[in-house]
Amino acid sequence: MFDKIEVYIKKEEVVVGKTVISFPIPEHGMCSWKDTMKTEKVMPEADSVALEVAKDVAKERGIKVEVIDISTFMGKLKAISEGVKKTPTIIVGERKIEGVPNKDQILKLLALIHEPRKREA
Repeated sequence: MFDKIEVYIKKEEVVVGKTVISFPIPEHGMCSWKDTMKTEKVMPEADSVALEVAKDVAKERGIKVEVIDISTFMGKLKAISEGVKKTPTIIVGERKIEGVPNKDQILKLLALIHEPRKREA
């Protein structure tokens, strides 16, 4: 039995501001000179769409969505342990969808999970 839909995403760091140059402190000379850029972590469009689809299905079915960002250390470890190689990836139980799914694909996964397993004779 499953209790959640896992959505693997990867936030990317993008530059959102101009380079800021701090001026050297007279007593320290050039060792205090610094170039910095303002950055922000953003989610790629494909990952964002997959997450929204998963949230819609989860809301309809009354289950949780767990978002795993593989750009973090813990997210990478979890992705490796689950065999996730690219984003977006959606895992329900032991089944996974790589790429951007549509609602029907996730509903099919949920239906497969709920089917009773056939006994082998």
